[in-house]
Amino acid sequence: MALNKEIWVEDIKEQLLPDNTFVTKGTDYSAFADNHQIHIPVETGLINVEKDRSVLPGTVTTSDDTEAVITMHHFTTDPVRVYNPEDVELSYDKRRVITEKIAKSLNQKIATEAITAIAAYKGGAIAATAKVLDILREQAQAFDEGDYPETDRYVVLSAAAYAKLLKELTDTQTNAFLACADAETGVIGNIFGLNIMKRSTIADNVAYIAWHKSDYNFALGDVEIYTQENAPEYYGTVISASARFGAYLPPVEQQGNGGNEGQGGAGD
Repeated sequence: MALNKEIWVEDIKEQLLPDNTFVTKGTDYSAFADNHQIHIPVETGLINVEKDRSVLPGTVTTSDDTEAVITMHHFTTDPVRVYNPEDVELSYDKRRVITEKIAKSLNQKIATEAITAIAAYKGGAIAATAKVLDILREQAQAFDEGDYPETDRYVVLSAAAYAKLLKELTDTQTNAFLACADAETGVIGNIFGLNIMKRSTIADNVAYIAWHKSDYNFALGDVEIYTQENAPEYYGTVISASARFGAYLPPVEQQGNGGNEGQGGAGD
């Protein structure tokens, strides 16, 4: 009896990019994920506006809008041997053990890809003598100077940076910070208008990443399942999975004003 790929795909899909992951905190272009590259417009300037215009005609300006490219990468798992596939397929709980392993593995690689995109412009180390609280205050100010909306501002801290932050907060600040936690979205607190999230580690020499939802673009393609029934070298059935994902942030000079040309966005 051949494996029913549809139920395996659905089980894995429901666990990919859950709502509480930072990876989804951006503009979703998944509808176009079938393409090898996704071309999206990037507005790089504002148009002059006159108050009570008295001179006609107005000066014609040329749009210098550019395109951004999300490159889709193909993430594939190593094969997993499925013992008693017919029994496993009939049991949601048994099947979920395998699909969770596959989904978590894909999510980890996808998260690393997203971190790479964000950290290229928004990441930074935190010196031993520096205060996390001061860095977050500077990030909030940078968002303000870039004319970003007050909402959808995100910072992911490493576990070490988060622990350091908690030590720096007063009891009153800690209570206010934790009162804004939302487990469903993965936000563990809010300070200076920044939605704080946490990962055990982020990347080498990167203790935090910060971005606004309007700058970060991502796309997730369909999950695919590959199977080999009764593989002789494995004495059983093997299954593997793949998903396509890409992420992009514009250079700092193209950020600000909610994605338009501003004063540097939230970069360092």
